[in-house]
Amino acid sequence: MHRTTRIKITELNPHLMCALCGGYFIDATTIVECLHSFCKTCIVRYLETNKYCPMCDVQVHKTRPLLSIRSDKTLQDIVYKLVPGLFKDEMKRRRDFYAAYPMAEVPNGSNEDRGEVSEQDKGNLTDDEIVSLSIEFYEGSREEKKGTVENGDLEKDKKNGVRFLRCPAAMTVMHLAKFLRNKMDVPSKYKVEVLYEDEPLKEYYTLMDIAYIYPWRRNGPLPLKYRVQPACKRLKLSQPATSECINTSGASECESVSD
Repeated sequence: MHRTTRIKITELNPHLMCALCGGYFIDATTIVECLHSFCKTCIVRYLETNKYCPMCDVQVHKTRPLLSIRSDKTLQDIVYKLVPGLFKDEMKRRRDFYAAYPMAEVPNGSNEDRGEVSEQDKGNLTDDEIVSLSIEFYEGSREEKKGTVENGDLEKDKKNGVRFLRCPAAMTVMHLAKFLRNKMDVPSKYKVEVLYEDEPLKEYYTLMDIAYIYPWRRNGPLPLKYRVQPACKRLKLSQPATSECINTSGASECESVSD
């Protein structure tokens, strides 16, 4: 079985923190010339008086350095997903700021800029959050079903086979497969495999991992499928004939294992 390696967030901090303010990235922004990233407000303020990267000293731009920085939404999403509570705290800070200074609000700003996006809307999950999922029998890939559809033998009870569950986000695929095995009384000589669309899922994936890896936007239950296949039998290598000596009560006894 695959063993999951847990990494402390402190080991990832050098890749998630701004070198200018020492905090986690907020509105991560990357310099095009060298690909070093900083908080947007930090790097904009820095480039008002400097034209060189604060980390590697490469020239950002000869005259207008702000033209050579880009918002890095992918990096920011990673930071929000890895650092617990950061997104929630940042949204609250923005709401409090615009409540205290309503004249400072940007007319064309997004809901996230104004702090009006919840963690659920953002798609972020926590270990103790409950995930709604649907599970149905996997009837083959689109290519496999194409011939069936052309022949008019369309699946009959597909809709009736869908089941809905509510599970913790920390639940693993292995535990879900065990639940299905017990629920359907699947014999031990068969294995239950869980899939997202046509792709089998690793046993150590949690529901939270699946939500982050695959394009599920929480606009409905997490769509999963399962299939039952014969389990692969492990071949046991035949042992050569050996002699085993057992020492009991100070006496030596030898037993021959060979026939």
